[in-house]
Amino acid sequence: SKMLLRRLSLPSLRCRVGAPALGRAGPSSLRSLSSAVPLAPPPLAHAPPTELGPLALNRIRDNYGARLKKTRVGRGVGSGRGRKSGRGMKGMAARAGNKGFLLQSGGQTSDVKRIPKRGFYRLKREYLGVNLQDLQSWVLSGRLDRPAADAPITVKTLFDNRLITLRAGVSGIKLLGRGGGQLQVPLHVEAQQLSAPAIQAVEAAGGSVTAVYYSPLALRGLLKPEAFERKGRLRPRPALPPPKLMLKYMEAERRGYLADLKPGDVVRPHEHPPHVDLSARNPRSALPLGRRRSDWEAERSGGGSGGGGGGGAGLLGAHP
Repeated sequence: SKMLLRRLSLPSLRCRVGAPALGRAGPSSLRSLSSAVPLAPPPLAHAPPTELGPLALNRIRDNYGARLKKTRVGRGVGSGRGRKSGRGMKGMAARAGNKGFLLQSGGQTSDVKRIPKRGFYRLKREYLGVNLQDLQSWVLSGRLDRPAADAPITVKTLFDNRLITLRAGVSGIKLLGRGGGQLQVPLHVEAQQLSAPAIQAVEAAGGSVTAVYYSPLALRGLLKPEAFERKGRLRPRPALPPPKLMLKYMEAERRGYLADLKPGDVVRPHEHPPHVDLSARNPRSALPLGRRRSDWEAERSGGGSGGGGGGGAGLLGAHP
């Protein structure tokens, strides 16, 4: 390609053909080559450049020192790393597998084994960030199928439309406020974490947001229910947040989904799988205040009213 560019940049070397001179010299004499008219070259569809500028492909170079030449050890004394390859004489440092002397103490018990362990490692919950500008662009471009008028955009909606991919260890999505100033579409979103700018921007545009908790098992059952059906397992029921996260989802300022619940209410009944009987209640949590336990058990056993079994998951109630 370089040779082609160089040949195209040179002037035309086509031979010139002399025309017969008209005059006293007679028709047999020819004009000199300097006065002959050159033949025009045939037209080209795409004329190549006539000169090479500073931005030609053959002039592209890296900055000086951008690429260091790899040192090849053991390639002769003249290479600078020959004979011993920079490892010196015999010993542990010259052998393969030498990891340094930080974990060694010359035969004694190393410091790593002698010093006790301190502290602990706390697993951090990771969330996938979703910006408001991305949500608005997905809705306007048609990539995100908006649910019904009352149904919000959830993590399952984004997952089913292949807009997000949650790897193992991610606890859900977090709604971020980037692009909130240009938000014009009213959005109803349910996320696991919400930022304060995102809450203000969505509500200013006429939408609503809610922070909803999913345990790792419940999140997997929500996104991939076919994985449980394939193994013949029942889909898990939604669980309440752990004690350290319970207060976050009970605050109205953070738009928690537990802010308006009362003892005995079912948490998100629309997400319970079909095999769950929502009419069943925990007998201890359903006991009216002011009644003694013995009287209530006597009426229940004598009247034969029956009552329903164990307590269902997702009940927010306190035992008396």
